[in-house]
Amino acid sequence: MRSLSYVCASTGETIPLEGPDIWAQTAEGLRGREWSYTLGYRSLTGVSRTAREAELDLTYVRCPEKVDWTRRLFDADVAAGTPGMFDADGWTTRAYVVKAEPQTITPVIIQQKLTVVMLDGIWRKAGEVQRFWSDSLQPGLDLDYPHDYEHDYKPTTRNATAHNPQPTAMPFQMTIFGPATAPAITIGGNRYKLTTDIPSGAFATIVGIAGRKSVTLTAENGDVTDIFAKAERGDGLDGGNYIFQPIPPGDSPVEWRGFGFDLTVFEEESEPPWT
Repeated sequence: MRSLSYVCASTGETIPLEGPDIWAQTAEGLRGREWSYTLGYRSLTGVSRTAREAELDLTYVRCPEKVDWTRRLFDADVAAGTPGMFDADGWTTRAYVVKAEPQTITPVIIQQKLTVVMLDGIWRKAGEVQRFWSDSLQPGLDLDYPHDYEHDYKPTTRNATAHNPQPTAMPFQMTIFGPATAPAITIGGNRYKLTTDIPSGAFATIVGIAGRKSVTLTAENGDVTDIFAKAERGDGLDGGNYIFQPIPPGDSPVEWRGFGFDLTVFEEESEPPWT
C-alpha cells in the first residue's frame, strides 16, 4: 500500500503511518483476512466476516512526543466506544487500537507492537457517484404533439443502468432530490421506495451499509430528520421491495420517473487491494 493512516473518531485528527517520523513498515497484520464459518459434512455454513485481532508494528523516529499523541488518540476512541478508521489508499475499515507493547527504546527510535481489533472484517471504498437526472433535465422523454389526445403517451426509455464492478452484490448510498412524491426506484428488479414526500430543495439519503443503515431527510435549511420508518422494507433481503437491497454485480437496469437521484456503490474487499 502506498499510504496508511488512522483517523481518530473522537477528535477527527489523522495519524499518518507511512513516515517520515511514524512508520508502520509493511503493515502485514492489517493485510490478512479471515472468514468465520462452521464445518459440516462436506459443507460450509454460517460463513461471514467478523471482527478479528491483528498486530501492527509502529516505529517512531526522533519523536517521543508523537508516541504520547498517538496513544491519547487511540485510547480516546476505545474509552468513548467510537471506533476509529484505518485508511489504506482510500480503502477504510473501522478499528480500535487496544494494546501497545514496547519492543525497542533508544534515544532515536521507539518501536511498539500494537494490537488492533478490526471490527468489520472488511475494507470499503466508495465508487464514483452515478447520477440519474430528473425528467426536467432530460429533454425528449415525452412525446410532444401540437394538440391533446384522450390518453397520455408513455415516456421514452432512458436505457439507464447502475454499475457495480464487483462480482458480488455491494452496499450503497442513495440520495434522492426533491421535489418528489413517494419516490420509488427499481434497480435490478428490486424496488427502493419511500412513503413520504421530499420537498423542493430537500433531499433524502439512504445508507445501506451493514451496521450503519439509515434513512434521513435533509431540509433546505440543513435540518436533518430520521425517516427510517418511511422506508419500505417488505420481506427483507431479496424480497423485491427492500430499501437496503445491495446492488447486483455488473450492470442493472434502472427505472424511475420525475425526480433525480445519485447512487454510490461501495466496494468491499477482505483486505486492501495490492494494486
